[in-house]
Amino acid sequence: MAAITINLTVGQRGILRRAEEAGRNYQEAAKREDEELSNLWAEAENIIGGTTPNPPEGGDNTDPINPTEPSEEVKALKAGDYIKYDTGVTTVGENGIITCRVLYPVDSEYGLQIVSDKNVGEAFALIEKALWEEGKTAYNVAIETLNNKAKNYVNMKYAYDGRCIGSIPTVQNGIFIDKNKVRDREGNILDALDTVSIPKSWTMPSGWTSRDTGFYDEDKNYITDVTKLREIDILSSDEGFWLASRSWSYSDEVRFNIWYVQRGTVSGGRIAYISPDGRLYGFKSSYGIRPCFSLKAGSIKITGGDGTSEATAYTLGI
Repeated sequence: MAAITINLTVGQRGILRRAEEAGRNYQEAAKREDEELSNLWAEAENIIGGTTPNPPEGGDNTDPINPTEPSEEVKALKAGDYIKYDTGVTTVGENGIITCRVLYPVDSEYGLQIVSDKNVGEAFALIEKALWEEGKTAYNVAIETLNNKAKNYVNMKYAYDGRCIGSIPTVQNGIFIDKNKVRDREGNILDALDTVSIPKSWTMPSGWTSRDTGFYDEDKNYITDVTKLREIDILSSDEGFWLASRSWSYSDEVRFNIWYVQRGTVSGGRIAYISPDGRLYGFKSSYGIRPCFSLKAGSIKITGGDGTSEATAYTLGI
C-alpha cells in the first residue's frame, strides 16, 4: 500500500507532478493572455490616436485589426457614387441616415472616403459673441473645431474616422493623421503657421506694443478637396458650408476668414477684422458642415442600390 501511495504521488504521472504541470500551464496561459490583452489595448490606442507604429506609405484602407481585402463591389466604387451612410445620430437625416458621395475611391492615395452630399445638422457660427478676442481664438482653432464637429457623425461600424471637408485628407490605417494641421503655400504640412502683422501704415490698436495680430497665417488645406469636388461636380450647394482652412487679406480692413463654399464658389467667412484706424471687431459668420468619413473598406459590404442617384444610393452592411 505504501509503495502504491508513493508511486501515485511522485511517479511519472503522479499527483504532485501533474499538479506542478498544471501550475506551469496556468502561468503560461495567463502570461499569453496578458500579452494578447496588452497588444489589443496598444492597437486600440494607436488606432484612436492615429499613432500606429511604422504605418505604410500613402493611403491604406485596410482594417488594422482584421486586415481583409475589400470586396470587388467596394473596389468598384468610384468618385461621385451615392452611398447611404448611417451616422448613428438619430437627430440628423432619416433617423441618422444621410446621403453621401464617394470622394476618394479605394485605390486612391487617400483610401476610401465619402462626404455628405448636403449639410448635416444646422448652420453654426464659430464664435458665440462678435468680440475681437473670441474671434481670434475661434480663427486659430477653427480647423480642429470643425473636424471635431464632423467626428460626431462617425459610426464605428462603417468608418474609422471623420473630418470636415477642406482639411488635409491624408490617412494611415484609415485614420486622418494630418486633419488638424496646416498646409503652407509650398505644400508642406506643418502644425501651425507664423502669425500675421498689420500693415505699418495703419494705426496701431489701442494698447498694442507690437504689430503681431496673434492670428495665424493663411493655409492651403482646402485645395485638395475642393479640386476633387469640382472634378466630380459636387461642389455646388445652395446652403453654405465651412471648409477647414483659413485665410486673411487686407484692403479697407485686415480681414481674418475661414473658407466656406456657397453655390459652387469658395469665399472667406469673416471671423474678425482690424480697421485702418486701429479698431478691432469680431464677426459671426454662420454656415453648415459637410463631414467626410474614412470607411472600413475591408469590412463593409454593399447590400443594395446601384449608386447612380440619391434614390438608388448604395446601402452598406458589415
